[in-house]
Amino acid sequence: MFLPPGEAGKLGELAKGARSWQEAGSSASEALRIQNAADRTGQTIIVVGSHASGTAGAASDWDYILSGASRARHSASSSLPRATAGGAIRGTSESGIDIFQSYNPSGPNFTKLDPNLPHVVFTPKK
Repeated sequence: MFLPPGEAGKLGELAKGARSWQEAGSSASEALRIQNAADRTGQTIIVVGSHASGTAGAASDWDYILSGASRARHSASSSLPRATAGGAIRGTSESGIDIFQSYNPSGPNFTKLDPNLPHVVFTPKK
């Protein structure tokens, strides 16, 4: 579950870059879509990059770190917010989204979160 404004800092020293979706400048509908994807697929979804730091422009792609296995990541990626440009190349066009994974260290696109950089964590509700 996402954190309300001003509460992200209470996560402690390990989460210096943690912020709420409001602090990152996301809309309520974007946050709801991400939270719904986390709940539906049972995985933590972390927004990183310009959409976490609050510097995203209208065409900025979305960057995510997903904690689930391949099938769960694929399922979540179809419903996450995305831009109209940027991101991974799918076929001949840009997807507007970059998906990184924290599930398999030897797999493709493995990324560990740098807790000092801006990020917004969406944890699945039980």
